[in-house]
Amino acid sequence: MASNRKKVLVLGTLHPDGMALLEGRDDVEFEVIEDISEENLLRHAPGTHGIAVRVARITRSIIEAAGCLEVVSRHGVGYDSVDVAACTDNGVRLAIAPRSNAPSVAEQAMMFLLALAKQVAVYDPLVRRGDWDKRFRTQAIDLDGRTLLVVGLGRIGSRVVRRARAFDMRVLGYDPYVAPDAIRAMGAEPVADYRAVLGDVDALTVHCPRNDETLGMIGAAELAALRPGALVVNCARGGLVDEAALVAAIRSGHIAGAGVDVFDVEPPAADHPFFQEPRILMTPHSAGASLESLKRAAVQTVENILATFDGTLDPAVVVNKAVLQRTEAS
Repeated sequence: MASNRKKVLVLGTLHPDGMALLEGRDDVEFEVIEDISEENLLRHAPGTHGIAVRVARITRSIIEAAGCLEVVSRHGVGYDSVDVAACTDNGVRLAIAPRSNAPSVAEQAMMFLLALAKQVAVYDPLVRRGDWDKRFRTQAIDLDGRTLLVVGLGRIGSRVVRRARAFDMRVLGYDPYVAPDAIRAMGAEPVADYRAVLGDVDALTVHCPRNDETLGMIGAAELAALRPGALVVNCARGGLVDEAALVAAIRSGHIAGAGVDVFDVEPPAADHPFFQEPRILMTPHSAGASLESLKRAAVQTVENILATFDGTLDPAVVVNKAVLQRTEAS
């Protein structure tokens, strides 16, 4: 018997706070899918109105197989794994959860800066091995008074600015899509060309999406232009910092250390050169996976789906705004 209830596919596990929102709607039926292969998703797609997705690839085939899809809601802010053009072509809103991981990722970036500056990866093993007398062979530094360049000043980068300022760092900010006055209001000094100021920079952190404009934006030339002994952090997307160039700069001693949460290919291969460099600290694309972040992401992911059904979706969370304009016109 046909049902008027909206069908939602939940791809992967969401925090119970998000699932509770679905469970509280009598007009929605949902199914949690653990096997996120395209073959399996194509079997479950027909008749689907909303998809909540964490890491699955949402291809054109899946979007078109649904037949009545209204919204794909990402558990986070990245959407590399979703065919945006296919969503737009089929009138499907692609929504993100911007409230979810910004505090968590900003804290992770600061954690890397602090851990690198204070040589945690060197000092901890010394204590465990009983090599106490070797502690002065390594030189920690203070962030106080150092210059940090934040590239990308959205929800995450702006928070990094505030946290760095709390450590009495001088902060430079680059984002061509944010007005200079807004950058100053964050507490950073706006720069028009990030490459032009690299020689003044002791630490660099990137917080941009991965696209044609940003891919490889920190390469061999940019790393060489940084002050000797600079620190580099990437908690944004793999490929923004050229991995081969970063390894070379670390090995040469020009870059003192790096903190990396994201990789060009994930997971990285077992022979990835980063693994041989103790001055590169790594986490498994987990900066946005704190307890609080997962709760926020799950709730907003589901809220975006339900708001689509209710006609109250916030345009600010929609990536492909052309779909909204098309809806308004009709």
